[in-house]
Amino acid sequence: MVVLSNHRVGPSSELMVSVEVASEMLAAIATAARPLAASRWEAELVRWLEQRASRVGAAFDVGEIAWTPEHFELQREFLIRAAIVAAHSSEHASALRRWTKLVEALPREAVQVGRRWDWAEISS
Repeated sequence: MVVLSNHRVGPSSELMVSVEVASEMLAAIATAARPLAASRWEAELVRWLEQRASRVGAAFDVGEIAWTPEHFELQREFLIRAAIVAAHSSEHASALRRWTKLVEALPREAVQVGRRWDWAEISS
């Protein structure tokens, strides 16, 4: 099982899914986001989600995403839009909608200045 979370909201809002479902969810979001990606950050998010989907197996918190404070609202909106698009054609639509709520609940104050994509964590 994999726990998808938003530590800023707390453990009551965690979503627990199988490794297979988590992988399929992240891959579906990446697939939906790819044609929408216009900025460098959006393209990097797609690549990061694809890699994360292929190596899922541990907990995943929405705070691990390399959000940037100055573009946080647009970035969050982009990810939410991609997850909603993915839910339309996914057998895991309910889980995707619940995960989207975790993303929506992430406050701007939770964004760390200078946070980078953690490629090493998903490569190991």
